Order: sequence, then C-alpha cells, then structure tokens
Amino acid sequence: MAKNAVRVGLDIEQTALIGAQVRGGKQGNVLQAVAVRPLPEGLVFEGEVVDADGLAAELKAFWKQAGFGGKRFSVGIANQKVVVRTLEMPVVDPKELQAAVEFQAQDAIPIPLDQAVLDYDVLGTFTDSENVQKQRVLVVAAQRDMVEQFVAAGRKAGLTVENVDLQAFALVRALAPRIAFLDQGAPAGAEATALVNIGTGTTNIVVVAGGEPRFTRVVNMGSEDIVKALMEHRGVERADADRMRLEVGLSGDAVAAGDYEPDTVEEVRQVADGAAEAIADELRRSIDYYHSTSQDGGIAAVLLSGEGALTRNACDYFAGALHMPVTMGNPLQYIAENRSKMSQAELEVSAPRLAIAVGLALDDEE
Repeated sequence: MAKNAVRVGLDIEQTALIGAQVRGGKQGNVLQAVAVRPLPEGLVFEGEVVDADGLAAELKAFWKQAGFGGKRFSVGIANQKVVVRTLEMPVVDPKELQAAVEFQAQDAIPIPLDQAVLDYDVLGTFTDSENVQKQRVLVVAAQRDMVEQFVAAGRKAGLTVENVDLQAFALVRALAPRIAFLDQGAPAGAEATALVNIGTGTTNIVVVAGGEPRFTRVVNMGSEDIVKALMEHRGVERADADRMRLEVGLSGDAVAAGDYEPDTVEEVRQVADGAAEAIADELRRSIDYYHSTSQDGGIAAVLLSGEGALTRNACDYFAGALHMPVTMGNPLQYIAENRSKMSQAELEVSAPRLAIAVGLALDDEE
C-alpha cells in the first residue's frame, strides 16, 4: 500500500455489514476504523443483492455510524455467479495477453463474455513436459448484472464502489502466510493451506500453495444454518438461538459459556453439530477434489475465519470432521497499530469476522 494510502473494505454479509478502514505507512498498516451493523433479512441472499434500495439505506446509516473517511470502498463478492479458472497458456507479450485470455476464456468460462466482468492475474511461469515455457493465468468472471447490483446500492447510498474484488483474494491477503519473493510461484509439490471463511449465508474456500490461490469454491451455507436449526428445534427467537451458537456451540473441549443445564448443552450441541455437518461435508468434498486434481502437495492445515468461526468449539469440531489441524486465522497479523474506537481486547475477540473486510482494505502488495 502506498504511503498514507487509505482504503475501506466492506464485507456485505447476509445478516451484517462489516467494514474496516486501513491506512498504509512506513511503520506498517494502521486500522483506523472498524464497524459491524446487523442487516435486516431480505436484502442479501447467498452472496447476491436482492434489494438494492433497501441495502442502500442500510449502507448510508452504516457509513455514518462507522465514521469512515471519504465515500469510497472496496467490496468483495462470492456467489454462484462468479467463476474462477486457472488457464495454462503460452507465454506471450503482456500487450497481447488480454486478447489471448479472452479468446481462451470463451471455452473455459460458462458465462457469455458480453455478459461478464472479466479479470485475470498471471500466477507464474513453468516449463511443461515438452520443455515449452508456459504461464498460469488465474481468470475470474462474474455476471455483470450481479456486480452492478452492488455498485448500484453503493451509488444510491451516496458512495462509490472503487473496487470489486473476489472474497477469496481478500482472504489470501488477510490470512495467508507471507511467502518470500524468491519462493513465490513455488513449483508443483508445494504444501497447501485451506482458508475457510464461514460467513452467515455462504462459506468461502480458497486453497493457497506457494503464495498463490490454487483453488476456490463458494458454498451456499453458513452460520445462519446453525442458527435456524436451533430456532426450529428449540422454538426460540433468532437472538436467543444465535446466543446459543456462540455460548454453547458445537461439540468440543470448551465448556458452555452461559448458564445452561447439562441436558440443554448436550441437546444444543447435537442440533448444532447436525447443521454444521452439512458444511463439513462440503469442505471434505472440496479438499478431496483439490487433492485429486492438483499436482501440489496436500493440504496441511485449515485456517478458519468468518462469523461461523466464532461459533463455540468451531475449530475443535471441524478438526475432528476433517481429520486435519484447524486453527483460527488472524486477519490482524498485518495490522501494526489499532487506532479504531474498538479496544484491542474487543478487536481480537471479533477478529475472525473481520477477515474479508480487512483483506479488502489491504493492498495487493502487502
């Protein structure tokens, strides 16, 4: 991030708006402001804007509450209308690359290019089995009408969306271990890490190896599935069910935080486990698919983030379900100083849900 550059990252969840403002500088990144605001149902669903006018009203109120500087922000997208592909292409002049990507993307991307927003990034070069030098190009295509709904909501709120980014890339910036320049673009066989952000309505999976995103997937499940299961089974309001998710949670080592009877704890965890199992199944499928198609080393660990990561015993539960180490990701690792109104103690407790917002506010070169 350029010296004194300021960026606001906004994670628009199904049930919340989460924002972070970061300023870059010689001494490191400074978190200037952070805010979370509940979002009414019916405005966003499965990562897509359903009601742009309603979302605009919430954005306007949120911006005033948060105290962010300026009127510009970056937003992350992750839904079924986004396609990510890694293409292997001959090494060509950079001036010719865009045309080459667009030509090859016509067959690789199941969206008509005239209806898509297309972007790409060269991950690195390699020499194939026939001793021909090629390059890996990560191509992202999103349906234009879906992207325009986010832009329209911002505009109606008196704001400007300056950048639409893939949530997976934001997760890489915030959570992935930094790779030395000489080690970037590591060859096949590099050990991989899975970054898993369990949001309220969607779960975002990105596998990183050698400092590069090698696989991404979005699943239409999240922490709200656990909340709704508890609401239905226990016959309670949403606020009470969410409290149970946070204080009782899933099966694991940590005891319940609230004043609950042992029978209630057991019952709540059985229900929560049942809802979380569907998420775990999708994670297993994604990991198995990656292992079956990738030439890289296996996934050694999972870093968890998002609202779902705050579910009590989340790491214990998913470690058991996936049979691999699962730990909490730390989106504050590249923040040198906290100057927001949130205390450091509060910030560290809330950190997992801030991963995408912070990643959007960090520069690509950080």
